[in-house]
Amino acid sequence: MVDRVSKSEVDIQQLRDQQADDRTLLGRARLGATIAKSHGKLFIMNDRADLAVAGDTDGVHVGQEELPASEARRIVGPTRLIGVSTHCIEQARQAVAEGADYIGCGPVFPGRTKSFDAYVGVDLLRDVAREIEIPAFAIGGIDRSNVEEVVQAGCRRIAVTGALRDVDDASAAAAELAERLQA
Repeated sequence: MVDRVSKSEVDIQQLRDQQADDRTLLGRARLGATIAKSHGKLFIMNDRADLAVAGDTDGVHVGQEELPASEARRIVGPTRLIGVSTHCIEQARQAVAEGADYIGCGPVFPGRTKSFDAYVGVDLLRDVAREIEIPAFAIGGIDRSNVEEVVQAGCRRIAVTGALRDVDDASAAAAELAERLQA
């Protein structure tokens, strides 16, 4: 899957598997990072700064319950990327203050991979577009049916799972989403 997606319009992939043991995650991180780099793409580890370093990934993405960006930075060093999930403008400001390189904003819409009690909608995207200067990715339920709402809110980056996983041709779906983001 990493190889196929790396050949598409997708620039960054994230390894997220909360069921796998550490050794399995480490092996997947190393393999994914190697494949992504061979295509000039980035590969990020979810939640685990230690495995991001051990697996030689391009960085780590942490949520609000994991390490703060400043602590993740101490582990991954100055050259790896640090992303932080945010659900309100205050969390986005905090992520910037702690040294995040990018933020994920959401969940914007209901999706097929995770369920949440609440969704931020595009209002958070508008606030972030007006105020936050680091790259921001809209996340949560984004697909071809609603990506225009994301763009209209001022966000030109998205993180998707179901929009690529649940289609016959992930490369074509990625190309279509990329085109709509640039429109």
